[in-house]
Amino acid sequence: MSQQRVYQLAEGVTAAIVEEKYNKLLGRKEVFLVIDHITSGTPSRQTIREFIAKIYGVDINLVVVKEIKSEYGRGRSKAHIHIYDNFERLKLLEPKHILRRNGIQV
Repeated sequence: MSQQRVYQLAEGVTAAIVEEKYNKLLGRKEVFLVIDHITSGTPSRQTIREFIAKIYGVDINLVVVKEIKSEYGRGRSKAHIHIYDNFERLKLLEPKHILRRNGIQV
């Protein structure tokens, strides 16, 4: 595993990329974040999608936040994100309810 990259998501909110791997078979990058947000609530899926799209230089419509798990009373969350190579692959692989949660129209 490589060195963690830490980014400022918002004021008082930092995000560290703890794992990143490319799944060639499925045509997507799988990213795991740890978000520290002691002074605020858990960031929304939309906020995380915008952040990831900006960091990786991809279209926001190719970014899917699979899940956000908040640690009770700690001000920390873990997020699992997929970044697809193309929109057709995204529509084929992601369940409809996950796409709705991310605000992606199919």
